[in-house]
Amino acid sequence: MNKIALYILTIGLFISSCSNKVGNKNHIVVSILPQKQLVSQLVPDDFKVTTMVTQGNSPATYSPSPVQIKDVNDSHLYIKIGNIGFEQAWIDRFCELNPQLKVEDSSKGIEFIRGEAEIHGDHVHEGGIEPHIWTSPKTMLQVVENTKDILVHNYPELTQTIESNYITLRDSLINIDSLYTQKLNNFKGKSFLIFHPAYTYLARDYGLKQISIEHNGKEPSVKWIQKIIDFAKLENIKAIFVQEEFDKRNAEIISKELDIDIIEVHPLKEDYETEMKDLLNKLETIL
Repeated sequence: MNKIALYILTIGLFISSCSNKVGNKNHIVVSILPQKQLVSQLVPDDFKVTTMVTQGNSPATYSPSPVQIKDVNDSHLYIKIGNIGFEQAWIDRFCELNPQLKVEDSSKGIEFIRGEAEIHGDHVHEGGIEPHIWTSPKTMLQVVENTKDILVHNYPELTQTIESNYITLRDSLINIDSLYTQKLNNFKGKSFLIFHPAYTYLARDYGLKQISIEHNGKEPSVKWIQKIIDFAKLENIKAIFVQEEFDKRNAEIISKELDIDIIEVHPLKEDYETEMKDLLNKLETIL
């Protein structure tokens, strides 16, 4: 189903079933799975937290199902991660369909990595902003603080609970950040190879170099693949990171040419702490 047809179907759904419904105050919607975990850790257990971009899908090109859009209409609050393609394509539509929906941005105050505007499928990264702010523990600490402030602002009666839960969550992230700082200190300046550049902030924050097979948001050309192969030989690259959301064929070509492993990583996994510790172990192995 294309986006226009989906949008028309969604409007019909709302008019027929929930056009006059006020959003459920205890229903929060977020864009990606790592947000779902952190919001769930901050609010009481009786809250419902819905994620738009589901497991195995790319936040650059994902389109929600009619059921998911109905979830947005049933909700009170949407917390953005900031600049992913899904949000640029859909949030204005969500607000049209649910005028009571409050949209808050959890990326405020982060020092964005910017570049030339890049075309990613059917969208352009807004202002050339690299969107994967959650994949570095350092920037995720700011996301969590912003999320806590958003929740306190919208649920002042729960301030004590949210603040208490925030301290526990913040301390956990500080511990992960410390582990990255300590264990990657001896690898500063080293390069790692990945299909889609999901760890740009992590590379910046811990002194690494991320080399992306995907070129300017597009499938790599033969010329670019050869350039990657030559660079990988020069840098003694030992593995390629790939995400389940993307086609592995180009990574497999490079892997075969260099006789190196392909290692799956999960930047969109809901269990953020476990995934980040697992990623750190993988980085130590390949660097």
